[in-house]
Amino acid sequence: MTSKSKKRKQRIKERQQEAWQAQKGQRKTVRHNTAANQEKHRADWQPLQPDEFGVVADRRIMPRDEMERRKQVETLAAQAVATDFNEAMWQRLAAATPYALGIVVEVSKGLCRVALDGKVIVCDWRGVLIAEQTGYTNVIAVGDRVLVSPQEAGRGFVQEALPRRSGLGRADPFYSHLRQLLTANVDQVLVVAAWREPHLWLQMVDEYLIGAARNNLTGIVCINKIDLAQDMAEVEELLRPYQTLNHPILYTSAVTGEGLGELTAVLRGKTTVLAGLSGVGKSTLLNAIDPGLNLRTARISNMPSREGRHTTTQAVMYPLTHLDGYVIDTPGIKDMGLLGLEAEELLDYYPDVAAFAPHCRFSNCQHEQEPDCAVRDGVENGRIAQWRYDNYVKLHARLA
Repeated sequence: MTSKSKKRKQRIKERQQEAWQAQKGQRKTVRHNTAANQEKHRADWQPLQPDEFGVVADRRIMPRDEMERRKQVETLAAQAVATDFNEAMWQRLAAATPYALGIVVEVSKGLCRVALDGKVIVCDWRGVLIAEQTGYTNVIAVGDRVLVSPQEAGRGFVQEALPRRSGLGRADPFYSHLRQLLTANVDQVLVVAAWREPHLWLQMVDEYLIGAARNNLTGIVCINKIDLAQDMAEVEELLRPYQTLNHPILYTSAVTGEGLGELTAVLRGKTTVLAGLSGVGKSTLLNAIDPGLNLRTARISNMPSREGRHTTTQAVMYPLTHLDGYVIDTPGIKDMGLLGLEAEELLDYYPDVAAFAPHCRFSNCQHEQEPDCAVRDGVENGRIAQWRYDNYVKLHARLA
């Protein structure tokens, strides 16, 4: 048996063990949340039926086979998203209830903060929401529209989370058959990177764009601190592959004000998730656009790691009142691109590399050492950017 076959067999065995452990944990959870138990212990329980939007809560145990499990998660996540939802429809749903409509702006264990009637209040949520399995490990996320009943002492109680029009999720690090919802009801992901201080890390930009694509969201690249560039032609030439792949690119500087008008236009009327390492200037840019936010900023230190420290410790939504939009900063987005992605799926997110792959001599070419590799030929003759190829090889090695 070859070394490669042994590794493949070992990975299959590990996945089977992970699936069994996840299934075992799922059985323990469902044992307390099944419809039968609820019917037995709650007189007001009613069998779940699809609502007018086709959204239902699912309590079935996930199948053992990994592919079936992943298909199940995708189906459940799709059921939980209604892409045509907008503020008017949420308002209409809320008007038919005795509750108030709010927006979740921050979530912690068992509690959340909800923007409601111009104020932000702390809310608990109904325990039954925890039992509803929609393919996600969490039932409430930043950006959710929720129905709230006010309580004493300025607190509230979340009665229901309304259907989402989109979600930004990733594979759960502990339960591979489930997803962790990072934010809900978002329109786009703004990937902010600095030209200098810290140096531009295009591999991380690629990972963010992969995460946006996996969640069917628009990925926008923002190169900040452009005032530190000595030659803009050099910057634009380096970023040309993104432009060729139709990723919008912004060049900004909070120091000179360059590009702030274009950034303002991108954020207007949208809910945007911010992605970027510490020190790239996300908060500084937002403060320049809306000084009323007064967001905390931090300089990156001279550390061996390029990541530095993250000023934001959990997902938080900020309103851009004069732009009729919102921005969400979250540290959890850092690894959303690759978590749960299979090595053979990576090529789907590198179309510039994938265009040459069918012309390789071997159908299973890894594009590294094999002879007559069309991808490496494309790199040598300048048809594939060297840094894009390098990023693909590094990420593929991490996933293999």
